[in-house]
This record gives sequence, structure tokens and C-alpha cells, in this order.
Amino acid sequence: MTPGADLTSLQQRARAGDARAQFELGRRLLVGRNAPFAPDDAAKLIEAAAKQNETGALQLSAVLAAAGIGRRQDWDAAFHLVRRAAESGDDAARGQLAIVGERFADQLKVPEAAKHFDAPRVLTFERFLSDAECAWIIDRARPSLDVARIKNADRGGVNVDAIRTNTGMGFSLIDTDLVLQITHARIAAAIGQPVLHQEPTNILHYTPGQEYRPHFDFIDPGVAHFARELQTVGQRTTTFLIYLNDDYDGGATAFPRLDWSFKGRAGDALAFWNITEGKPDPLTLHAGTPTTKGVKWLFSKWVRDRPLPLV
Repeated sequence: MTPGADLTSLQQRARAGDARAQFELGRRLLVGRNAPFAPDDAAKLIEAAAKQNETGALQLSAVLAAAGIGRRQDWDAAFHLVRRAAESGDDAARGQLAIVGERFADQLKVPEAAKHFDAPRVLTFERFLSDAECAWIIDRARPSLDVARIKNADRGGVNVDAIRTNTGMGFSLIDTDLVLQITHARIAAAIGQPVLHQEPTNILHYTPGQEYRPHFDFIDPGVAHFARELQTVGQRTTTFLIYLNDDYDGGATAFPRLDWSFKGRAGDALAFWNITEGKPDPLTLHAGTPTTKGVKWLFSKWVRDRPLPLV
């Protein structure tokens, strides 16, 4: 079946009240995946499917409530929607509730930060995520790993490059869940920047010998392709990393120009600001050094200086 025919079939079934079709069509329209970008229509379809207790729609409605997308942010509603999905027998919803508990207020607590540098600003946090949260995110990411890519300064876009040999995956909005949304909110609270400024979460995976050689996370305004990106979606002001496991050797995050490196325990986090006094800071040069034994899992989040479109 062609993508166009598939979309037409979904639309017909959704109009007929098929909850599963409403959910799937809503997912696509929300971010423009194999369908037009129509978030308002998407929200209505997802809500209609959720009213029929379609468990996927209930959980995506929870994501939208948690993120404040298409509606007022409402964490109580988000928890209630996931609870409904769990009561309908959905294993993923039950798993989320087992991890996050019953109340959002208990989840937004941020551990005290340790400051390592003022310029660039570098902070670390102990036990930013629990072991259960780390394991959940790893399990969610594992089936979707692919070769990691970098931005191409000459042609634009992204490509595979020898500078980066690890694998990874990214969570679109429609692929997230309550555990990830709580993590995003906790990050926003830790760094004082809104969730809507966050790029999609990336999960990085390193086997022995794999690495990400020294690089910058800021968008270089001196590169033509990047200058256009800065105009449309802004600068990457902040990087937030969470170490999802610690049963590996090597694999520290190294800052050669600061003569400093960090390797967190499972659940620990590292935040650094790529911009100092309004300009890209060359001291933020950093690398994911090679692992020598075991497998490293890392949660990676870039944060921009403005709200980002839904993806």
C-alpha cells in the first residue's frame, strides 16, 4: 500500500469512529510524520480516541498534558490519563506508574548542583534519575539504535563521520511517555530554561572503542548553513547529559581545554553552558572518550534559546 493510500484509509476509518485509526492519524498529524503537519486536528483526534479508552491515545494525551501542548499544562491530568490506560490493561502504562508513582509533585525535586566552573558554567547533579528511570529509558531506546550522525558544515544536513563512532536514537514527541516528560521537566527546573526550548531527547550507546571525538555543541554562526539554522531555531545554549549506567570502563566526558573530565554514576547528570556572555565558548570543547570495557548508555539533551517546533 502506498503512503497516500494508507493515509486515505486511516482518514476514512478515523471519520467512522475507529479509535485506533484516530490515534494513529493523530500521531502522524501532530508532528507531520507521513502526513501533513496539523497539530490542532491531531489533538482532536487523539482526544476522541482517548475518550474510547484507546490506551495509546490515553498515553499520548498524557504526554500532551504534561508538556502543555495544545492545552494547558496539567500534570494531574497526565497522571490520570496514564492511570486509565493502566487500568485498561496496558503494560507500558503500568510500567510508567510503577516508576513515577502517583503524584507529579514528588517527581520534580532536583538534587543540589555542584558547580565546577563559572565560565563556561558547568554543573553536576548526583542521582538526577533513579535506577528504575534509567533502566526504563535504556529499554525504550534499545530497539531503535542506529549509527550516530553529525551536522555537515559544508552541505548542511547530517551524515556519518569518523569523528563519531557510537550508535544512538532519538525520541520524537510522539514516542515519549510520562517517564521522559518528567525527566524533561526536571531538566528544565535544573537549568532554568523552559521545556519547549529542549530539542528531542537523544540516547547514546557506546561499545568498547567507540567514541565521540572533541567537538562543540554550539551552532557556529560563522558557517553559512549554521547561520541559517540560528535564524530559524536559535542557538544551542545548554547541554544536559545523564549517565544511565556505570558498569563500564573508560567513557568519561572530557573537556581538554578545561583540563577536566567527568564520569557519572548511574543517574548522575552533567550540565554545561555552550554560550558565555552571549558568544560561543571555545572552552566547551568536549569529547565522549572511548569505552574500554562494557557498554555505556547516555541521555543527551540540547537546549535552545527559543521555543522549538514539534517533531
